[in-house]
Amino acid sequence: MQHWSERTAHLILGGRWLILALALLASVLSLTAFKSLKVSTKLEALMPEGAPSVVTLNEATDKIGSFATIQVIVESEDPKKAEEALFLLEAIIRRLPWAESAQYFEDISVLERHKLLQLEVGELEKVEATLEEEMLAAAARKIEASSGIPINITLVGKDISVSSRSERSAAAADMLAPIDTERRFASHDGLCQALVVWPKAGQEGLAGAKAMVSDVTAIIQALELNAPDSGLRVGVAGRIRNKVAQFDAVMGDVKIGLGSSISLILLLLLVYYRRLVALPLIVLPLVLGILWTIGLTTLVIGGLNLITIFLALILFGLGIDFGIHNFSRYSEARAKGDDHQSAIATVLAHTGRASLVAGITTAAGFGALLLTEFRAFREFGFIAGSGILLIYLAMYTVFPALLSVVAPYVSWDGRSGTFASRRKAVFILSPKVTCLLFGPLLLVAFFVAPNLAFEKNFKNIQASRTAEHQWATDRSKRIFKGGHDRAVLVVDTLEEVEAIEAYFEAYTRQDLATPTVAKITSVRNFVPDREAQAARLKVINRMWERLEEGGPLPASLRDKAKYLQIGMLDENDLPKGIRRVFLGNESKPGYLVYIYNSVTMDDADLARQFYDDAASFTVNGKLYHPASEGFIFVEMLALMKADAVKAVTLVGIVTLLAVFLFCGAVRTTAIVLLPTVAGLLLTLAIMVLTGLKLSIINMVILPSLIGISVDNAIHIVERYLENGEAPAEVMATTGRAAVLTTLTTLMGFGGLVTASMGGLRSMGYLALIGFGMCLIMTRLLLPALLPLLEKSKIRKVVYG
Repeated sequence: MQHWSERTAHLILGGRWLILALALLASVLSLTAFKSLKVSTKLEALMPEGAPSVVTLNEATDKIGSFATIQVIVESEDPKKAEEALFLLEAIIRRLPWAESAQYFEDISVLERHKLLQLEVGELEKVEATLEEEMLAAAARKIEASSGIPINITLVGKDISVSSRSERSAAAADMLAPIDTERRFASHDGLCQALVVWPKAGQEGLAGAKAMVSDVTAIIQALELNAPDSGLRVGVAGRIRNKVAQFDAVMGDVKIGLGSSISLILLLLLVYYRRLVALPLIVLPLVLGILWTIGLTTLVIGGLNLITIFLALILFGLGIDFGIHNFSRYSEARAKGDDHQSAIATVLAHTGRASLVAGITTAAGFGALLLTEFRAFREFGFIAGSGILLIYLAMYTVFPALLSVVAPYVSWDGRSGTFASRRKAVFILSPKVTCLLFGPLLLVAFFVAPNLAFEKNFKNIQASRTAEHQWATDRSKRIFKGGHDRAVLVVDTLEEVEAIEAYFEAYTRQDLATPTVAKITSVRNFVPDREAQAARLKVINRMWERLEEGGPLPASLRDKAKYLQIGMLDENDLPKGIRRVFLGNESKPGYLVYIYNSVTMDDADLARQFYDDAASFTVNGKLYHPASEGFIFVEMLALMKADAVKAVTLVGIVTLLAVFLFCGAVRTTAIVLLPTVAGLLLTLAIMVLTGLKLSIINMVILPSLIGISVDNAIHIVERYLENGEAPAEVMATTGRAAVLTTLTTLMGFGGLVTASMGGLRSMGYLALIGFGMCLIMTRLLLPALLPLLEKSKIRKVVYG
């Protein structure tokens, strides 16, 4: 093995410039691929491609173009001033290249003119009788005016009797009131109004959303609508605004967290090694490995989702271990008097072997996630697993090549605080004390950990809104009271629409225990079927004919009643905004049906009740699968829970097998894995006791925790078995490096505790707990177990 490592070290020394050139070329290609990397903040990007709710949502999106809008909210004590601002905004925004339409009111003149078609025949006949009474009363009043004698008129056979002194019918007056031609998007008090902007198809991506929000915000600022003396307050709300806000918050948190964490890590490395050269030697190969991973991810997957977006942060924490162990072992060898090539050979022969086993073990553990159904787990497993291997490749090619370039210019003599002088500072607990200390804790944790809860409120993992965004969202809810959590379904015919409405009408009558369906809306809410219209038009036409007979109804009233002269109402007669909502892209067949919920979709338990009521049903032998983001969250949570157990089992089995292949003995395998199991168990127990819940965001810490802990254990065991050093000596060298790797990883994730996004904050808290437990187990538990190792049974599986 030593001969092999010496030859490899010689080759690296001679080909160092070629290695660095190839690494640079691979990095340039990765950066080129990175430009086409897509980032999705959609929940459906986390789900299996064939999930029914995802398929239905995609069909509905294809039909309607987009469910998302931008809402410009204007508030003013002077409604006229708000209308002027909306008029100006609409005139500018509708000319933007991405805007399909912009409107602050709906043209409802057609609906108002045909409002009698929404009444049943029996209701229309009552209106007809009222109109007849009003006409007779008008005739009686006219006779009394000319004769001075009160008149009573009775129609025999119609049970209608009126007097000249009868009061005018309020119902008839309301029916014959002037027709409204528009309905503004305004709150009940009229102080808040909205301009709704629909984007053109193809603008659903994050880049398009950011551009749209930026354009609208720039227009508001250019018009100075929020100036102190304007008397207005203007903000932006809507789904598109929410999407951009969430992404900006995530990226801001990651940048700040990553920036502060890297700064602390670099400072820690500088203080620990007391050599400035340690920073580029450890960090540069790591960065290159991460770049290669991003390039591979772009080629294979094409993009990142809400979980894998933390790729760089996760790989930075996992991959820095290789560099720390390499630099520590190289520095130690040089301090002992070895030349550069011999020190490189030592790193390759021992640290490299342990790192390879640890890397394969960790990568295999992540690779096991490819066998799960949850798409987010699969993609995370591929990226993390391949990333570990690529970083390993960079650390054992670029690191020694770069080191070969700078080594001649660095003094590697021993100095105060280096490895030789630090050996005496380490203390080791005896196995008996360790058992007494950790035994009761692990026993308690064993019974507490199973009570771990999942985060059920989706809002708790989202980013908090800015004051301006929250204000606009609150005002939007005053204006649009229907909500946005509705489920949507695309059906082929109006007959299907009618059958679905009848199904839910019957269902809601009998579902009294947990009612969750508020209402069903479709184009039938505005356009009754032709048979019903024909029956209603028969009564309406009869009323018009009665007026046409030239009865005594005053001319002013006759003029206002001309809306009785109507015909059949067709889908094409509806306003454009309504057609968009219920017909979508009219070049594609089908109708959109919306199922509104009466419970919040933020709470997973209530969302699950609505899901059970409406996510799947059969009408006339046909199975329907409505979809909404709320339904996807319910399905995702259920799938995540099921796959979490599967993922932990798979990762555990793969890790166990890999470690056993390295160790070749059951006892040694148990000693390597015991600190990992203990740290994980204590972490879960502390989560339960502190109320920290597992979520789709923070659960990526758990496989990272397993990877770091196993990596540390393998390096320490490899060093202990290498020369038969005492546990205290091992912990003074490799043990210190293991502690340093855990501290750097803890800092890498721990900076997220200040994040505005709840999911990232919980990731930071879990990292502090998990890697803290990993650090304690590595420092206290593992060295106490080292004397129990069966050295004679260790199998050298990597180099022979």
